Amino acid sequence: MSFTVSKKNKNKLKPVDFSSKLNECRDIIRESLMFQDLKTILDSTANSIKAIRCLAIGSFTEDFPARYQLALLLEIIDYLEHTSDTPSIVVSVYDPVFTNQDKDFIKEKGSFWSIDETLPPKNFESDSTLFFLPHAPLDLTENILVKERPKYFLANNIIQHTDRYTASQLNTKYPVLSKLANVLSSSQNENIKTNNTNREDLLKDDGFIINVSKKKHRRNKNNKYVFEEPHIDYSLIDSYFYACKILTSFNNGQHLKDQPWINSFSDLTFHIIE
Repeated sequence: MSFTVSKKNKNKLKPVDFSSKLNECRDIIRESLMFQDLKTILDSTANSIKAIRCLAIGSFTEDFPARYQLALLLEIIDYLEHTSDTPSIVVSVYDPVFTNQDKDFIKEKGSFWSIDETLPPKNFESDSTLFFLPHAPLDLTENILVKERPKYFLANNIIQHTDRYTASQLNTKYPVLSKLANVLSSSQNENIKTNNTNREDLLKDDGFIINVSKKKHRRNKNNKYVFEEPHIDYSLIDSYFYACKILTSFNNGQHLKDQPWINSFSDLTFHIIE
């Protein structure tokens, strides 16, 4: 497993202060539009999820964003335990920056919680585990895709999180992630194409004529310096998935912005990978 330890500004809280601050975070999460969106998805998947694997959460006793991420994790667990057939969700968490105070908090949660750098062999089947990676770096995401094969994936938006690379650069550095991004992008493009076709049919039915700009086509045709990505044969990349779709991006990220948690969730998205 590949984790990168980063230095963060630490504002250490006493246990009593931490508990109070955490409860405040949970109250805010519970009443948020983000969580309302998430509950809708959890309602449709609740009985399929028996465990949660949480990685790259940071030191929640010392770091403000991580505290909100822990609050969301706890709210998800409570919601699943009250709405599903699983009375106790099994939880595996890990981050190399965990302090002794973080570890003590996890130990106090009881026997259903554990700290694991790698996926435990028991109780964590990929098809019944929610993977929660609130701010995972790309190398960690690649390793999780290769070794732990998630299906329910609550993490950074796969396309937005990789858009700083060209397709060929991403394929070279993170081949499985690049294939997943391509699968998701292709699925979204197909949906857009279908929606546009349906829209054109409606316009034609209403007597409108669809015009395509010839000028735009000439301009593209005469541009000799348009960059073209080299062809990538994604079928050569060994992977466990054939499809990926987004269950919610929280109203295209609008329910994540301008909130008390600031950048704790950034481009958080619920994917299903099959």
